[in-house]
Amino acid sequence: MKKRLSSEELFELRNSIPINTVIKELLSIPSKTIDGYFRFLCPVCNEFQTATKASTNLARCFYCERNFNAIDLVMIVKDLGFIESVTFLKNVLRRHRIFNE
Repeated sequence: MKKRLSSEELFELRNSIPINTVIKELLSIPSKTIDGYFRFLCPVCNEFQTATKASTNLARCFYCERNFNAIDLVMIVKDLGFIESVTFLKNVLRRHRIFNE
């Protein structure tokens, strides 16, 4: 039986990788800076009426009114389930820590 992820583990996965990095570098979601604001192509409705907020590490689409954290975006863009998305982000963090040691 698999162990459940603790709330601390999930918090770390949702917040350790900046959301802009998840969007632009990990998932290659089309993005651009408009009037000084980072915008990305919403993976749900394909509109650029989006924003990210560094203080909460969340992304939002104002057109379809969806909020996204890192796990949500991985699930949608890579068409993975929750556990597979968590594993993907864990592997990214593990590789990042190895390269920064």
